Amino acid sequence: MSTTEKILDRLRRPRHVWGRLVLLLVPIAVMGVWLKLLRIGAFYSDSGPLEVAAKVSSDVAFGAAWVLLWLLACYFTRGRLRTTLFYLAHVATLAFGLLTVINHEYMIRTGTPLTLAKMAFAISEGEQLGGLFGSQITASAVALIVFVVLATTVLPTVLGSLGSRLIRRRPTRRVKVVAATAFVLLLVASTWTAPTSSAAFSLSAPVQLALSPVREAQAYPAALGDSPTPDPDSTRLVARDASAEQKNVVVITLESQRDSSTFPETSEPVTPILDALKEDVAIAPERGYTVLPHTSKALTSVYCGQTPPLDNQNSEADPGSLPMRCLPELLAEQGYHTTFYQSATENFERRRGTVTNFGFEEFTPVDEMDTAGYHKAGYFGWEDDIMLAPQREWLQANGDEPFLMGMLTVTAHHDYNLDGWDTIDFVDDPLLNKYLNVVHYQDQFVGKVLDMFKDLGLYDDTIFVITGDHGEGFGEHRIYQHDDTIYDEGLRIPYLIIDPSRDAQTVDGAANQLAVVPTVADLAGFDLVSNDEYRPSLVSGEEQGTLFATCYARGKCAATFTGDYKVIHHFGDRRDEVYNLVEDPYELNDLAAEMDSEWIAEQADAAVAWYLTTEHAYANFRGEE
Repeated sequence: MSTTEKILDRLRRPRHVWGRLVLLLVPIAVMGVWLKLLRIGAFYSDSGPLEVAAKVSSDVAFGAAWVLLWLLACYFTRGRLRTTLFYLAHVATLAFGLLTVINHEYMIRTGTPLTLAKMAFAISEGEQLGGLFGSQITASAVALIVFVVLATTVLPTVLGSLGSRLIRRRPTRRVKVVAATAFVLLLVASTWTAPTSSAAFSLSAPVQLALSPVREAQAYPAALGDSPTPDPDSTRLVARDASAEQKNVVVITLESQRDSSTFPETSEPVTPILDALKEDVAIAPERGYTVLPHTSKALTSVYCGQTPPLDNQNSEADPGSLPMRCLPELLAEQGYHTTFYQSATENFERRRGTVTNFGFEEFTPVDEMDTAGYHKAGYFGWEDDIMLAPQREWLQANGDEPFLMGMLTVTAHHDYNLDGWDTIDFVDDPLLNKYLNVVHYQDQFVGKVLDMFKDLGLYDDTIFVITGDHGEGFGEHRIYQHDDTIYDEGLRIPYLIIDPSRDAQTVDGAANQLAVVPTVADLAGFDLVSNDEYRPSLVSGEEQGTLFATCYARGKCAATFTGDYKVIHHFGDRRDEVYNLVEDPYELNDLAAEMDSEWIAEQADAAVAWYLTTEHAYANFRGEE
């Protein structure tokens, strides 16, 4: 028999099946429990023994069920089917181990679990996210991946005979029945979480991945009733005084910039320019908020004045997907030139498609700018100052006519790296200090933009809108970055509108990005006419009413803002939370136990109804209902 034939025969009839299976399955199951214990130590360091047991129980139960599943599958089969299942166990356990490691690394960095939607997004944006993946690879992550590969390939093969000698007795039929029963019970137990624990955190990675769509389906009622179909054709601007001089409009959207009121105590002011503008010249709400803490969604809110599509498919970039007419299109009808700049690369989230849907006539991404003398910022952009020269050139050529200029920074995006920038020691925490430094850079950039307009003699005739797209979390509530950070470090943003012809004004209460369009229209001398509803202008004197916000992941979290109170609805992941944002701006004291439970339920129902109404409205417009 040739060597090749011997190898094929060995593959067809593997030896030491039981020892190899045990050595394949047990290490990966144990690794899952160990990684969960590491996460508990990182996020819940003060947990007692019972709380630790509750949080790790899903991983223990699923790991044990995984071992029993493949052992039983091979015990109850023979011949080729057993051989097929034997090798399938290797492939499946390799996938299980890699998922466990990737989920662990993702949760350690974000505080949220990996979901199918996030995996799909990462695949679709693979080219642009390459730098992100590179920045996340650590020695520990590499070591864990190497361990998984070796544990599912080399270890069972090399030590299989030893494992088989340790398993000397074949199980009786009774033992097999008991094992099968235990498998079912363990699998069911792996789906349980304690009422006080977050299911998203406590469930093992495969269970969380499988149950997320189920929990999402259970989080929303099957039917909400009729939702209105948007009527964008009815929306237009009507000049209140046709003879009045038209004002220019500039919208500066600051990437990942949370409001300075959410910063910890720092050695010196992080955003002195924005702080001074708010104090001296800006029209600003007491508290400004994003609607959904993700850039493309926030841009839609800012430029269109309507709730963005609440999906994670970047549908706002699809042609004809937006059921509203946005500010660039509306101003273009009034004779405005419109242009948009960003210091990020063009293709990330298909930005050209999004700004085209807004109605911008021109779009200039960093790909079309001269990078000589500038530094890279993060993994898909350049420092924001790179926009100043092409903007100045455009203004010198087009500034004699009314215009709308939009710009989106990128410097403060994760991973908060800016080459060639001298850092300041704002705080001791290294990661947070990196972030505060790039936010400080963006603050300086705003000052440079305003100085450029003054130098060109355009400042007095221009309305400036300065907002963050969203904030950024640093573990204040065990969540990092922004997409699913429903607390104020993720939602509260700088929100300033400067009209040099008006005095500074603080608007009582909270307002979100949806008020930008009606406020700009009002200040520019237009009435915003539409059959669709818009938020009141910030200078109208009308109250903004209840505000809503949601996470990027569907069925994970949403919030209502009513007066001084904020209610966070967790869709059954754990109990809902209530905070008084005036008395407790850092959201440290959950008032849910002290508040009327019916009122909390009403707020949660309102958030769900708002979410579903928005979804249905988009579906109606697109003919999907």
